[in-house]
Amino acid sequence: MPQGLTDYLNDLRAKRPDEFVVVKDEVDPAFGITMTVVKTEQEKKKRPVFLFEKVKGSAFPVLTNLHASRARLASAMGSPPKEMLKNYFAAMEKPVPPREVNTGPCKDVVLKDGQVNMLALPQIVHHQGDGGAYITAAISFAKHPDDGSWNCAYNRLMITGKDRTSVHLTLGKHLWEYYKIAEARGKPLEVAFAIGVHPAIALGALAIGSIDEDERAIMGALLHEPLELVRCETIDVLVPAHAEMILETEIVPHETVKEGPFGEFTGYSLGARQREVVKVKAITHRKGAYFHDITVGHLDHMLLSTVPMEANLYRAVRAMVPSVAAVRVPSPFTCFVSIEQRLKGQAKNAIMAVFGSDLYMKRVVVVDHDVDVFDDREVNWAIATRCQPDRDMVVVSGARGSDLDPSTAGEDGFTAKWGVDATAKPLLKDFTPRHSFPEAAWNAIDVAKLKL
Repeated sequence: MPQGLTDYLNDLRAKRPDEFVVVKDEVDPAFGITMTVVKTEQEKKKRPVFLFEKVKGSAFPVLTNLHASRARLASAMGSPPKEMLKNYFAAMEKPVPPREVNTGPCKDVVLKDGQVNMLALPQIVHHQGDGGAYITAAISFAKHPDDGSWNCAYNRLMITGKDRTSVHLTLGKHLWEYYKIAEARGKPLEVAFAIGVHPAIALGALAIGSIDEDERAIMGALLHEPLELVRCETIDVLVPAHAEMILETEIVPHETVKEGPFGEFTGYSLGARQREVVKVKAITHRKGAYFHDITVGHLDHMLLSTVPMEANLYRAVRAMVPSVAAVRVPSPFTCFVSIEQRLKGQAKNAIMAVFGSDLYMKRVVVVDHDVDVFDDREVNWAIATRCQPDRDMVVVSGARGSDLDPSTAGEDGFTAKWGVDATAKPLLKDFTPRHSFPEAAWNAIDVAKLKL
């Protein structure tokens, strides 16, 4: 499978040209890009990929809204939309190790030393009140300071100077752990950020697993071939050879800078905090590179992260409850799970499995397998008719959660979590029966003949 973003876009334009919109008029990167995406979705009910050819203040065209379609993400994996979860789970189970190559398009242009200028990139401000221009589509590639294992993740960067940004390191996550080890030794952590990659690579970067699990191998499995990597110019890090752009950086030890506010995926603008400092040592990019932006806090952002989260949660629940039927992440910090409960107590085991497998999960609802977790009305019906709050709620106090949760109010992710067992008691087979119809009579009704 071709591994470049431009390869994917060429295929998309050939097969579904209505999903690719080119904006030729100049756009102001302060709000203009995000507002165009959001207004199109709200007023036109459409979610195309946008290419803004002329961006005020920069020579780089901006590509955004790439991930705002489940069908587009599925096609990037070579999968039908309904098979995405199964195929992503298979990629996690059978990873394909990456392959180092000598060079690639990401090295068409190499800028080092005095040539580095982050202010020449599109200075995108997404929402009113943001603390500055942000890079939202940067995927970090970093090596563990001790054992040489690798980690990839999305990390937002706020541009603070020609060769400086801040970085948001989620507390307790793997890149934060790498940095803390390096910082304790007074050393910087070398990190490369890839901007503009094939969506299969983006999906792989969001895989959730143990600290020694290599997301680069999951990317390879999603691509159906080894991910091609090249060595950076100024740091000892391997990066995707076909990326549009690479930032070669170091996260500076014992130094912070004011970062934010920033409008995050929660739908809230979170206040300024002290965050780590990134020194940019080199920028390399493809000739004619697109600058990729994720429309943060909107569907472009939410869909991309949902598929890997659901696969990880399905894996975690299956280890505890083998009869799990489906997993859905419908909104921030929330998970719906359906299981075929064969033993009393399995629903609560599923709740604990979710809490233990994803730091961000704060609310879990478990239902029986006859309830469609992709239908909010059915989930609410199960909560209303199969649940007693004093019997079926699980509350966990004093746990780590997301530091982006505004309800933690100064606690920086120190939170409570709650689960709802909305399964029938004691088991579905023993519960009051649902409405039903005689099968033969149901099949005899042909609504196609009705004048509706």
